[in-house]
Amino acid sequence: MRKPLMTASVLLLALGFSGCVDNGSSAKQAEGPLKVTITDTECKVSGNTAPSGKIVFKVTNEGTVPNEFEILAADKLQIMSEKENIGPGTSVELTTALGEGEYFTACKPNMVGALVGDAKFTVTKGEEVQISADQKKVEEAAVANYTAYVKDQTGILLDKTKQFAQAYQSGDMDTARKLYPVARVFYERIEPTAEAFGIEEPGDLDGALDLRIQDLANDEHKQVTDPELLKQWTGWHRIEADLFAQDPAFKFQDDAARKAEAELLVKNTQALYDLVYDKVDGPNGKKFTVSLEDVTTGASGLLEEVALGKIVGEEETFSHTDLSDFQANLDGARVAYGNVKPLVEAKDPKLAEKIDAGFKEIQGMLDSHRNGEVDGVPTFVDYSTIAAVQKDAGVAPGDADYTAEQRKFSDAVNGLAENLAKVQGIILH
Repeated sequence: MRKPLMTASVLLLALGFSGCVDNGSSAKQAEGPLKVTITDTECKVSGNTAPSGKIVFKVTNEGTVPNEFEILAADKLQIMSEKENIGPGTSVELTTALGEGEYFTACKPNMVGALVGDAKFTVTKGEEVQISADQKKVEEAAVANYTAYVKDQTGILLDKTKQFAQAYQSGDMDTARKLYPVARVFYERIEPTAEAFGIEEPGDLDGALDLRIQDLANDEHKQVTDPELLKQWTGWHRIEADLFAQDPAFKFQDDAARKAEAELLVKNTQALYDLVYDKVDGPNGKKFTVSLEDVTTGASGLLEEVALGKIVGEEETFSHTDLSDFQANLDGARVAYGNVKPLVEAKDPKLAEKIDAGFKEIQGMLDSHRNGEVDGVPTFVDYSTIAAVQKDAGVAPGDADYTAEQRKFSDAVNGLAENLAKVQGIILH
């Protein structure tokens, strides 16, 4: 009922390898381990800088719940290294190797939800950090880093979905409209997970959470406003239609229907969370896992998702919050590519330069259309103000209908996707 998306493991093409570095036994940290003191509400590091190479953190949990210490890239999305399940009253050491650059340190009580005490951490020039030649270690780190990323995003998604649902159920439609694109960012970054995995069968969660009425109508050979069809439709876009649609046919008949749909959205998001956190098994007793064995395409898949569908406004056909989805897809692709960037730079520096330029170009375009932020998440102008779009699940614009800005987005996204598609051959062969 939806166009094909890449599986969760597809993204593993370009995951973080910082845990697989080999900088030699000569790498030293001049003043011993950095001390990290964490509580349920704070995350304090004794220093905010260190020379590149091997870096040791001694982490003490003085709080009342298990905690997690993370080192993140400058975007605060890509996980470079982490230590989970640090019990109350215990101390552990985290040894990692970081290259010169800007990072963030942060904690996460109970290993879920928003970051606590995130602070900048600068790595200055020191020992050179080499990527390990051990393919097995590289693959293990890739799986571990992406699994941690999915968990982070899923935990925040659940929190944000509950906030959105509460506003919607209470009748505070203005707040619900404001929170709708903000919560969806965390889903769009990890949508391949829901596409690949499910409770009863692979992909059933994505269908329950993110199905578009256009896809359902095409599958059933019915009009998008068919009453019986609308009864089958659930998820984010069903509520989006009630909040934003101009055609009254898409509106719920009463508050009881709204309450039921909001509760179902939270229930299905909770199911995704439980699956990712190994609280339940997937189809046929399968645990949530990601493997490099399934890799067939690269981080380009997330950009292709924009180029093939989102560019015409079919994803957010009622709210026109498509630029928020663009940003989420770009975030996911950047996280995926970021951790193998050193490998690409070493083997094909010209390609690495093109990819960097592509990310910079698209981010610049998105930034030019930002109009604020909510809870630290950027918000954007209505997509229909800068592009020809599909409205109320109507006819999608053709290529000839694109505005100049829309065509510029399309060309930039296609170019970056094509270059990212070349990474697979460099890394895996």
